[in-house]
Amino acid sequence: MLMRRIREHVTDHNWFAVSIDLVIVVLGVFLGTQVSNWNAERLAHEAGDTYRARIASDLANNQSDLQSREAYFTQVRGFALQVLNDLNGSARLSDEQFLIAAYQATQIYPRPLTRGSYDEIQSVGALDTLGDVSTRDNIANYYVAVETSEATFRNVPPYREIVRRAIPYGVQARIREACAEEMITATTGLARLKLPESCTLGMDRSELARAAARVRATPGLELDVTRLLADLDQKLIQTERAQGRAEGLAAELAGL
Repeated sequence: MLMRRIREHVTDHNWFAVSIDLVIVVLGVFLGTQVSNWNAERLAHEAGDTYRARIASDLANNQSDLQSREAYFTQVRGFALQVLNDLNGSARLSDEQFLIAAYQATQIYPRPLTRGSYDEIQSVGALDTLGDVSTRDNIANYYVAVETSEATFRNVPPYREIVRRAIPYGVQARIREACAEEMITATTGLARLKLPESCTLGMDRSELARAAARVRATPGLELDVTRLLADLDQKLIQTERAQGRAEGLAAELAGL
């Protein structure tokens, strides 16, 4: 309709009316563009809020996971120290407790840290919605550090393979039955592992004595458990650092 009016005004040589019509057209296009841009910015802002909230939820899960992981590694380290002290003669264990400690020191915590939300945001190309350059860099740096921590957490020293070859299968089966890990489900739905503080096997003493003697006679076992302890120390350092990074990023996102 507006274009018809412009044609009529041109035909009538009514240049003033043509000018008014063109101003209306330009103004309409400008306002339409502004509304479109405003709506796009609003949607991006809402998407950013949603994505940041999801990352914050993942950070909370990771903090809980790291606390559980720290407690688990501390337990495993305690068992490894018992084995080392038995082998070097500073604190001899009963055969039963030696076998339990030797086996529990082989335990690992294979669960990866949570990063699904960030990976999804990357896959859909929505990183720009997370905030300014500084915020985006801090989020990216956090997940780079997660990959570094994961490399440490995934490392399995030779001790696990050596001891699980040396302990007779029947003894291992009994330890898994009597001293099983406890699976604890948090309110977030994430499963946590916990080792029992103490347990008894109820096996024949002579069978335990033969099994313990075989394990104690494993060549280089004291060196292997020493290497295991060094690895566990590094895992504990990483859990502490990772908790600090998660807490710092969570606080930054909460302030946006």
